[in-house]
Amino acid sequence: AAGEDIFVQGQPADGLVMLLAGQALLFQTDPAGGQQPLEAIAAGQPLNQDALFAAARHSATLRATQPSRAVHLRRAQFAALLAERPVLQRGLQRAAQSSRRFAGQRDDEEILLDVRRHWWAFLQTAWLPFLLMMAMFAAAVLIESALGTLLVILLAILLPGIALIYFYLEWRNDAVIVSDQRIICTNRVLLSFSRQITEIGLDSVHEINFEIPPYDPFARLFRYGTVEIKTAGSQGNITLELMPNPQQFQKLIIEDRQYIEERQAQRHHARVRSELTRWMAGEAVDADLADGPADADSPPQARRGTNGYLSTRIEMSNGDIVYRKHISVWARHTFIPIGMMLGALLLLVLTFTLLSADLQMAAFAGGLVLLLIGAVAYYYFDWDWRNDYYIISDDTITLIHKRPLFLQNLRDQILVQRIDNVESSSTGLFAALFKYGDVRISLVGADEHKVFHRVSRPREIQQEISRRLHAIDERRSRYEAQHQRQILGEYLAAWGEQTGNASAAAPSPAAPPAAASSPPPVQPAVPLLRAASNPDRNRPPRVPRKIQRA
Repeated sequence: AAGEDIFVQGQPADGLVMLLAGQALLFQTDPAGGQQPLEAIAAGQPLNQDALFAAARHSATLRATQPSRAVHLRRAQFAALLAERPVLQRGLQRAAQSSRRFAGQRDDEEILLDVRRHWWAFLQTAWLPFLLMMAMFAAAVLIESALGTLLVILLAILLPGIALIYFYLEWRNDAVIVSDQRIICTNRVLLSFSRQITEIGLDSVHEINFEIPPYDPFARLFRYGTVEIKTAGSQGNITLELMPNPQQFQKLIIEDRQYIEERQAQRHHARVRSELTRWMAGEAVDADLADGPADADSPPQARRGTNGYLSTRIEMSNGDIVYRKHISVWARHTFIPIGMMLGALLLLVLTFTLLSADLQMAAFAGGLVLLLIGAVAYYYFDWDWRNDYYIISDDTITLIHKRPLFLQNLRDQILVQRIDNVESSSTGLFAALFKYGDVRISLVGADEHKVFHRVSRPREIQQEISRRLHAIDERRSRYEAQHQRQILGEYLAAWGEQTGNASAAAPSPAAPPAAASSPPPVQPAVPLLRAASNPDRNRPPRVPRKIQRA
């Protein structure tokens, strides 16, 4: 009925709600009891889609403004429906993947530009095959033999045509993606089977320069040029040649920074409002921001199924991921020791079967020596491969290089938040077949890269580092929202006590004091927590337990 609440702010949201007929108003109630209209909801507009997949609370109230009919799909019903009809679940997964235009795109990431090099970059290499094709056609006309003419025409189509297709694919493979969070540059070379992907966060971009080549008349005619992206570290700079509309590219990055700041402010405002709603509902501070996981002091253990004898990716119980070099590195170094041990075993077998009694002792001794040398060499190279690894955690990346017998023990640790950009690359046919390559990390203020050498699936490692960077930003934002929730909660509690005391002391309820009609001005308060932007901390500070009790 008109005036009836369909759902109420602060109550648990257990599924999707959609009007089938009628109209409703979505509004929020502030702590003082005032109502702030947000949006008029019409029939066919879904609400609370996220509640189909995870527990949530209504951040606003939906009230019917005229007689309406609504459908409510609960989370349990939706899960049962997906279990009953797996084709729906596969369809949802395909829809989610198709909505993402590149691998590793984040859920809250918006693509602003997806561009390739200027089409002139393709024509610069295509003119020679095209001229060769015209010349071969002209030569075919001069040939008197019909068979020879046909053969030349076929060659004129085949050879330059293959070259044109190759040059087109080379141009097509390179791309630059600009989102509201980062810049991703992809460069592939088909003949060398190489791929290089560079990723720079927009927060790391300090300067964008472009240049139109002064001695290239086609540059001004077709509007292409060179764009240089500079970061805090010299190793993180990127130069993009033959980019269309370089001035527009520069303008987009600059305006995008402003757009990012606006989006971050909107997300932060929404988080603060959500935290206030949770505070009014009596919910405690998130456990992961309070005191960390319960098993933080226990030594991390490898998860079952990831710690095989030749595993190159090991997941730890504390969320860290350990990477080793590719299995081909192990095979290349242990090939000769394994061959020596197999040869020694074969020699020992032949000692007592085919050799004469005079040679048995010498062959047996030689076999034992060869077996011992092979075993020692295998132990050395296997231990060397097994103890060179890279650890990616929430806040740090650790590069460890060890050699047997304490010949070398290097441990290099960097902060994730100090990363300028990340680049993954692979070169060669075997690297493409067996999917290994290098990951280079550029740091703010550093003169050289930190490198993951010959690791398996370098693109996935690059995406994992990018995910950790994004998680740090999200954790800092959540901490700041909860910090403001604490300050506002204390302020509202003090205001409630003040208004309560004022109403008790008032001689007449009909004439409340003027001071109680509105909240008092906010006084500068000493925060109970250290600021999240404190450079002395590697991660946002933990909220003390007393905040939970409060």
